Amino acid sequence: MSAFALAVVLASAIQSTDTVVDVRPGDRVVIEQITGEITITAWDRDALELRAEPGGPGVVVRRSGTDLHVENEGRARRRSITAALRVPRWIDLEVESRSLDVSVAGVSGAMRIGSLSGDVSVRDVDGPLDVRTMRGEIVVVDARGTVRVSSQSDDVTLRRISGPVEAHSGDGDLLLEDIQAETVRVEAQDGDVTFSGTITPGGDYGFFVHDGDATIAIPDEASARVSVSTFDGEFRSDFTVQVDRLRSGRELDFVLGSGEARLRIEVFDGEIRLLRR
Repeated sequence: MSAFALAVVLASAIQSTDTVVDVRPGDRVVIEQITGEITITAWDRDALELRAEPGGPGVVVRRSGTDLHVENEGRARRRSITAALRVPRWIDLEVESRSLDVSVAGVSGAMRIGSLSGDVSVRDVDGPLDVRTMRGEIVVVDARGTVRVSSQSDDVTLRRISGPVEAHSGDGDLLLEDIQAETVRVEAQDGDVTFSGTITPGGDYGFFVHDGDATIAIPDEASARVSVSTFDGEFRSDFTVQVDRLRSGRELDFVLGSGEARLRIEVFDGEIRLLRR
């Protein structure tokens, strides 16, 4: 059978509303050119199961080398779909869409999710995670690995993260709870930043806000060299602060404990609160 004929048979075989396709080690799942809502959960089979809403637009799986592409059927690319995938726990995953709500749970492979609009929810994952959306809320809970997230116009929530964190919001709040990481970098253009987590010796932590408040809660025994800067706002601290250096423009440096980590908090227009966790 020719390669073309085989591709036609494969496509026709997996257009049904309930499809199972074998997956080999080294494969990855690529979701593209679809809009609507998709839920992705991990299971302990080396197979991809696709379930689409009965009577909805056709959804197909197309193999290209080691990539399994999940996409709308050609004639239905502008129609919204509702679909669910079950994938091997180890699989790598890439999602690119103009408008798609994405929910992922239990995957341990590397994940990259990008969307112009749509909410993203990720839970119980182990691999590196990169999520970007122009318009949509991002929620990541129970992640064990590097987490990079960015939403240009909505809120970002990270809970129980064990690994390096980079988080950005253009017009929304950033909430980070129970973070255990050696490096954290958080940037907000127009929104509040709230953080609670550990401060690891040798770690580097930076919180940068243009228009909003920064509330940073750290353990009582935290050991860090701290730099605080605010152009138009107040600084409040639960810790007894002995200022080592006072600079112009409401900038000051001080040390907590023996100063084993680096902590920077910079707010242009807003209040800074340094709290005991």
